[in-house]
Amino acid sequence: MPADTILYAGIELSSGRKPVTFARLDDGLNTIVLTKWDTAEVLAYLQTYENSTLVVNTPSTKTGREVYANLRKNAVQAGYKAYLETNEPKRWLETDSQDCFRVLGGYKLFPRRALEGRLQRAAILYEQGLQLLDPIDMFEEITRYKLIQGILPLENLPSSRELDALVAAYLAWMSLNRPAQIVVTGEFVLPASE
Repeated sequence: MPADTILYAGIELSSGRKPVTFARLDDGLNTIVLTKWDTAEVLAYLQTYENSTLVVNTPSTKTGREVYANLRKNAVQAGYKAYLETNEPKRWLETDSQDCFRVLGGYKLFPRRALEGRLQRAAILYEQGLQLLDPIDMFEEITRYKLIQGILPLENLPSSRELDALVAAYLAWMSLNRPAQIVVTGEFVLPASE
């Protein structure tokens, strides 16, 4: 990778064979990578970048915390430092994706895994400038026939984990491009409320 390329990455942790949902944005807020990986794949990808900011959603489950501890240990060995050490080329931050969506949206959130919650979160990110398909366009594809047949055009709507990883990647982007619009407490970051 070119030495001046900056990686803006967000991670959502869960359980399973590939417990890391990884999102990467470019300078124009285009989604470059949005996939599920295991910890080794994430670390191999991160190693290819000299300059990167990684924001991880803090997990609440026991399994998620175990994956987090492993990822954190390996990331520190790979040269990642706390965000406060701003001269470091590889920086690590933590966040809570649901709090991010509350601050960015300013409204009551629907449940994150429900269709309306996914649509709401995708709309919030779309409004922030992420180059996603407008979730409202999905409604143009819904007809009575498709609804009766149980066919909904959801293939372009990110999953709840993907949305959580995307908001974390957006915070990584904000930390370098709009630092006045975030609030950092130690290694924990949230968007600043207006």
